[in-house]
Amino acid sequence: MFAGAIAAPALLSARARGQGLKPVDVLLDWKAAPTYSGFYLARDMGAFKKRGVEVRLVEGQGAAQSAATIGAGKQFWIGSSSGGATAIGRASNLAVRSLAVYYRRTPTVIYSRLEDHIDSPRDLYNKRIGLVPGSATVDEYRALLIANHLDRKRITEVTVGRDSKALFDLSVDALVDYEEIAPAEARAEGKKISILRLADFGVRLYSLNLIVNDDAWNDSARRDIAQKIAEALQEGYGAVRDRPREATAALKRLFPELGAAYVDESMRTVARELGALPIGLQTRAGWEDTLKSLTSLGLLARPVAPDEVAIME
Repeated sequence: MFAGAIAAPALLSARARGQGLKPVDVLLDWKAAPTYSGFYLARDMGAFKKRGVEVRLVEGQGAAQSAATIGAGKQFWIGSSSGGATAIGRASNLAVRSLAVYYRRTPTVIYSRLEDHIDSPRDLYNKRIGLVPGSATVDEYRALLIANHLDRKRITEVTVGRDSKALFDLSVDALVDYEEIAPAEARAEGKKISILRLADFGVRLYSLNLIVNDDAWNDSARRDIAQKIAEALQEGYGAVRDRPREATAALKRLFPELGAAYVDESMRTVARELGALPIGLQTRAGWEDTLKSLTSLGLLARPVAPDEVAIME
């Protein structure tokens, strides 16, 4: 069983100092969800504390904002983002690099009503697809079109919100989102949907990763903390992948408001996305694929190399 309580933020620093722990705020790039289960479980399991670190997890406002905030290095110097946001930020001279990658494939999918049979990219022709303005999933959708040589003009793009409403009120034929979020919610509600995974059709992008500010990494004390956080997250996400029942039960306990059926559905996706390779592993080849995809979309302000984007020691 996982055990341990979540510390109230106001008590964090005082309690940490009293126990001889090093307090650190870790910025997540979005709200609490199964995507970040490795972070929450690492804390719940005591994986941070046994390494002498007391962590407060702070919800963010998106991967790009997380990269920008951590790159500035003022309020936060370590946290989560996406591989795409990290590379795009680095190309714009943000002082941030990737320390570990948890999703080596993008979890972005196009999902549709089962009866509409949108099972391959070409099935999007003459269909209406809902896109959320400003979402990184829009760029990944564009990458899918480029990778599969599709004519964007033959698809009707519709502006939608972040939920599945437009799909089930028949305003659109398909939506784009991370599989463990809105699609998992739809399945948990008993909706019959079809899933088209972008990673299965040529979109090679690193996704969820741990990033660190350059100045912090160059400071020996904070580098030591960053390495301990990465080690603790290996335990947290390792539990999700290797002990999924226990991990799912722990997340339900920590976040009962998420709904049991949704957590069950979403955690299955998270466990699959972690893959069979060592938790957190990032490679030059993986970053080369990511950078190539971003370059094809014209999203990099300048060329960057894998060693500039990621810390691979």
